[in-house]
Amino acid sequence: MKRLASICLSLLMILILLPVLPQQSAAAADYSEDSVRAAMLALEARYPEGTPFDNSSFYAWHGGIFSGGYGCAGFAFMLSDAAFGSLPARKYYDYSQIRVGDILRINNDTHSVIVLYVNANSVTVAEGNFNGKVHWRREIPMSTIQSSATVYAMTRYPETQQQTTPQPQTRGDLNGDSGISAEDAQIVLVAYVRAIAGQAHGLSQAQIRCADVDSSGSVDVADAQHILRYYAENILAGRNYSWEYIISKK
Repeated sequence: MKRLASICLSLLMILILLPVLPQQSAAAADYSEDSVRAAMLALEARYPEGTPFDNSSFYAWHGGIFSGGYGCAGFAFMLSDAAFGSLPARKYYDYSQIRVGDILRINNDTHSVIVLYVNANSVTVAEGNFNGKVHWRREIPMSTIQSSATVYAMTRYPETQQQTTPQPQTRGDLNGDSGISAEDAQIVLVAYVRAIAGQAHGLSQAQIRCADVDSSGSVDVADAQHILRYYAENILAGRNYSWEYIISKK
């Protein structure tokens, strides 16, 4: 039991040391526009209105089209990663399809903004390098977006949304594959880290029910540890311990 506990602890430490935020999978996350907006706005406390953010500020992006960007592009990429993790980006040119979290390249290819709200006749955006600073909630008329000064838009929403994503039904199963694995523990840990960082946790209601394995009323690092212990004891070691036994062992 001590050896298995050591395995669990080692696995947990590995998961903690992983870059967990970008690893969030499409199956595990909630990509509703409300959740995307919440994830972006969570960064407003760290980068409030007027924070210096000019072309000397660089951010390495996980969207795949570009390796990163300076100034306005870097700021848009940072907010995009907060909402979409490592999902790939793709360009489009039909601006009637703009959604919350999409990046717009405007002003004749000289400025990037990211969309916070899509209004009836405008979009509300966040941007870096607006006179060298962070600016939140500027409203841009849709007529301006539709003009030739807009070069392209980029989105990272999954091309097929979650209607086809299997939803977990089993205690401890977060990825919906009907089994318990280290990946399930990682999903719980990612959600916990996102929550304590002030971001949207990204779990569906079904995942929340399955993640709270100790019935504490919250999803936290203890649940991830219990799932790892269950995986080590029952899957790796071939035992048949109940969840109650796993949770009772400290």
